[in-house]
Amino acid sequence: MDVIRPYTIVAHVDDSPEGRAAAEYACSLCLKLKVKYRLIFLYVVALYRRTSLSLINRQTDQMNADIREDAENSMIRCKQFLSRFESLVTYEWVSVKDEGSIGPIMVNFIADGLQSPVDVVVVGTSVNGGIKKIVGGDLSEYLLSNLLCPVMVVKNQYDISDDGN
Repeated sequence: MDVIRPYTIVAHVDDSPEGRAAAEYACSLCLKLKVKYRLIFLYVVALYRRTSLSLINRQTDQMNADIREDAENSMIRCKQFLSRFESLVTYEWVSVKDEGSIGPIMVNFIADGLQSPVDVVVVGTSVNGGIKKIVGGDLSEYLLSNLLCPVMVVKNQYDISDDGN
């Protein structure tokens, strides 16, 4: 008996208009699929890297503690937002914490952490991403360049209610 693998969608979510747009688009996509799907909402917590210098590590540890606390609050808001989709689609919530930038953490998790192939990654992007590129790079561009699967980039204005279902 052949087991058919579900069509797997990973959507990067966070507590931003872009993250919410990615979630809404991923849900809309699942509603249109005529095959079994697996929807994973992925929340990434990117921490500062520790060094070999203890003085700097004290500062890094404090900043990482603040990041963890902010992430916990942000995850609560994300889960509250996602609760509106519970009657429409089934999904999994996955949070990943690691040192480094969000892009490489996501790529490593998708390549090694899921234990199954991903068919598409959905990520949000803002219309005016100029300052993001200067400060920390653009996540959607990083994923487009570094993932081996298709990446769907969604503008932050996407709204599932505009989808015409």
